[in-house]
Amino acid sequence: MNKLKVNLENCYGIPKLNHEFDFSSFGTHLIYASNGIMKTSFANTFQALEKGETPKDRIHNKVSIFDIQIDDNPIDNKCICVIKSFDNISTSENQSRLLVDPDTKEEYDGIYSDIHEKKQRLIIDLNKVSGVKKDDIERTLLADFGTHDLFQLLAEVVTDFSGTDYKDLKYSDIFNADVVEFLNKPNVQSDIQEYVTVYSKLLDESPVFSKGIFNPAKADNVINTLKDANFFPAGHTVRLHGIENEFNDYETLRARLLEERKSILENPKLLSIEQQIKKVAVVKFQEKLESDHFTAELSDLVQFKRNVWKSYLIDKKMFVDDLVATFETGKQRLKEIEELAANQTTAWDKVIRTFNDRFFVPFTASVSNKQGTVLGKSVPQIIFTFQDQTTGGETKLTESEIDKKDVLSQGEKRAMYLMNILFKLEDHKNSGESKLYIIDDIADSFDYKNKYAIIQYLEEISESLNSRQIILTHNYDFFRTIQSRILTGTYRRSNSFIADKIDGEVILIGNGNNVQVNPFQEWIKNLGDVESLLATLPFVRNLLEFKGIAFEEKFTLLTALVHEKSNSSAITIADIRPIFNETLSNNCDDWAETENVMALFENTWHNILQEPTVAGTDLRKKVILSIGIRIKAERYMLSKIADQTPITKNQTATLFKRFKNEFQTIQDLEIQTLDKVNLMTPENIHLNSFMFEPILDLSMDHLKQLYNEIINLT
Repeated sequence: MNKLKVNLENCYGIPKLNHEFDFSSFGTHLIYASNGIMKTSFANTFQALEKGETPKDRIHNKVSIFDIQIDDNPIDNKCICVIKSFDNISTSENQSRLLVDPDTKEEYDGIYSDIHEKKQRLIIDLNKVSGVKKDDIERTLLADFGTHDLFQLLAEVVTDFSGTDYKDLKYSDIFNADVVEFLNKPNVQSDIQEYVTVYSKLLDESPVFSKGIFNPAKADNVINTLKDANFFPAGHTVRLHGIENEFNDYETLRARLLEERKSILENPKLLSIEQQIKKVAVVKFQEKLESDHFTAELSDLVQFKRNVWKSYLIDKKMFVDDLVATFETGKQRLKEIEELAANQTTAWDKVIRTFNDRFFVPFTASVSNKQGTVLGKSVPQIIFTFQDQTTGGETKLTESEIDKKDVLSQGEKRAMYLMNILFKLEDHKNSGESKLYIIDDIADSFDYKNKYAIIQYLEEISESLNSRQIILTHNYDFFRTIQSRILTGTYRRSNSFIADKIDGEVILIGNGNNVQVNPFQEWIKNLGDVESLLATLPFVRNLLEFKGIAFEEKFTLLTALVHEKSNSSAITIADIRPIFNETLSNNCDDWAETENVMALFENTWHNILQEPTVAGTDLRKKVILSIGIRIKAERYMLSKIADQTPITKNQTATLFKRFKNEFQTIQDLEIQTLDKVNLMTPENIHLNSFMFEPILDLSMDHLKQLYNEIINLT
């Protein structure tokens, strides 16, 4: 997997993106994208492909184009793995495959498979004779015998049975819910023996009825059928076997058939039982009683069920013996393998041990059912142990129990989520599968110590021969850290990009130099360039602030170049050169001492405004324009407000407060514009690298627009 070509249009939030990722020199690419540019949309596109779905435009329903190729071949969704910062992820399949000894597992699976295959064959046979569903056979059998050990049951049944053979009875006809409900009704158990005896005699002596062929229940059906068909009104007659008279109406025929059942109808107990035989399942049960005399068994249904099962199993004795023998032969070896598995060090142990060592969380993780997990019999159960720092006591919780108690911070929950991701990555590594990882802000919401642990994992992925990864982030500090720790060296650094959106197209701009990663160093080297000189001013000012009160005068001088002060327009290169020389061990010799610094600013602001916006993130221009926006806003407010008391701290905010108090409702549009300045620019001009992110996320067009709005205030 050397080259990934991505051509996207209208895929989620991406209007257009055409880029080739070259992994031939190194397996990791890094993209910084501010919110709304492409990061989540890029991940969603690949996630859709991973699931075998079609990327789409969710808002405008435009036709989506997604041509993605690896080494000039269409990408296979099986090679894609998208990892988001905090998302549901299924890892059970990967967890169960993390084994240390594949040969032992293969032997175990062979024995277990042989047993399982023979067991399934027996279940299929029992399903045919019993009528019980295949999925319910084992559960029903164990429940009827009151045991949990199928193989012990089978061994005992085939050696201990001398009762009546019921193999021709269908279990589902006798022990279905309707029949059991019927047999459990009051007096049925005590009266059914008499009912069966009289019923059998009736069938034997009747010239009309015949056991197992034509019984009273079927006779009732015949009458109803004839009536529905208008049989007698059509002039037809019926002759019953053994009776001379012909019948030409329903009532006479019904009366004659009832006469045949006189012995039952005149006995209240037997009539009560017959009246309860209504449901189809119970009628079938009655028919079984006609031909199979098992009424004595009905007094003990539990034993009757067991005798029916025993009849089936004795009839299948050859298969039962084979299954039991196979189990007994393999049982000892299975036990030996399971004991070995319980003592083995698996990839699970490796992941958990590494997790415990690297992450700072209030628990330690361990596998509780290691034996079953190594053999693939079950998904590992992770136990999280919390130790009381005061008493030393321990509380052990599963992941689901932790969720219910809600005891972890979001960062700690993400750490647990990340552990599941690590299991997935470890499985991919062990399998030798070639994977393309799309990693979307995986370090989001992590504190620093845990963020570095994540970077360590990403570095390990980057070193894998079978893995390629594209890391996406909107955290500039994380972006720079990945560059310095993973994308070191010139050829690796060329794999880092900053995303920008120009004229409706997402562009990935190469970011393989120190201008973005370590801008101060690059700017200081080039103080002869006006943009480097001016962009460096606020940072030199911050350095003076850190040095303390002894440098307060110099700090105040440079403050007049980032705020509007009474002396701002009078400061020259001659004033700032000694400060630069002392603070940066560098000089401004390329500039004439008489050069006015504010004039340099004015000229540079004008030039930046005239330049066409191009793809890229020029931090110098953004810092300079932010200074311009703030100074222009302060000049405007100072020209309007009555309160001209000098301000020594938080000048922009203080001026805005004064302006707002004085001109509220009078100049609301101006207040709205100044409010943007107050919100956007103060934190953009600081040495702290965190403060780069707000200004990087602001587009150059946005800053130009705000600058023009300020200078157009009247």
